[in-house]
Amino acid sequence: MIKKTSIDRKAIYDLFGNLDLIFAQALLQTSFPLMYDIPNQSQIEKILNKVDAESVQNQGIWTEAQDQYLKIIVLGTCLKTRTRPLDLSPLQWDQISRIFKFHNWKACRNRWLNEKHKKINWSPLEDQVLVQLQSLHPNKWCEIAVELMKICQTPYVRLGKQCRDRWVNKLDPKILNIPWYKEEELRLFQEVKKRGKRWADISAQVFKFRRTENTIKNRFYNLLKQEENRQRLGRVPKEERDILLIDSVIETLTRDLYKYDKSTSQNEVNKNFQYFEFDSSDLNEIVIIKQKKIEKLDNL
Repeated sequence: MIKKTSIDRKAIYDLFGNLDLIFAQALLQTSFPLMYDIPNQSQIEKILNKVDAESVQNQGIWTEAQDQYLKIIVLGTCLKTRTRPLDLSPLQWDQISRIFKFHNWKACRNRWLNEKHKKINWSPLEDQVLVQLQSLHPNKWCEIAVELMKICQTPYVRLGKQCRDRWVNKLDPKILNIPWYKEEELRLFQEVKKRGKRWADISAQVFKFRRTENTIKNRFYNLLKQEENRQRLGRVPKEERDILLIDSVIETLTRDLYKYDKSTSQNEVNKNFQYFEFDSSDLNEIVIIKQKKIEKLDNL
């Protein structure tokens, strides 16, 4: 059991002195949507007492009281410095963590971002800015996320992982957004049999990012499910069932491609030649068209 951490109440109350009420209301609307007013001293004291009363055995754990406590300190810091939470610098987060005492500044910042993270559809402006930032800071997703939120002035958080997933799965110009070829499907199943379900490796090394990780995974499981419905293997262990289904899909795709190749070859013949019915007894000689010229066949 760790020793209770004494809270510097004076440092916290000082954050809420000399408030700019206009800025405070705007801050609550944009960055603290669940807080409808600035907490008074009694409300702050109630939260601090909860934190003081807690007995936390695991030093890395976050509690509900600590989340409320962090929110109070972040709000007070933003009010005192007239800064949005998304614009707080590492130095300011370090100052927050020194008051907070339970976690370091990175843990505090990440906790705040994760708490504010929402699954909201991407706007056209965000997509446009993300494309521009990716060209300026290739694959530096944390930096891109921070810049994106500042430029677009989003009231919610975009994490670095969100930006990466949006780029990799939707915006990267290398992505193929067309139906799958059977050759691709066959290669996919052959690689899964060889490498396992390592979607990122298969996307990068086999498909050169033209097919995304999510697209590859979804296509694999869709075809596997179709094959499972067709075969109805019954009570077969999952690992054994997957092996049987993968082999079956590979066999089916190989057979379909072989039939397709034969059909394509025959169709090419039919495109190059035209056949007519006629009575050969009426012919004195036979000719062919070769390279747009008429030539006789003498040796018949």
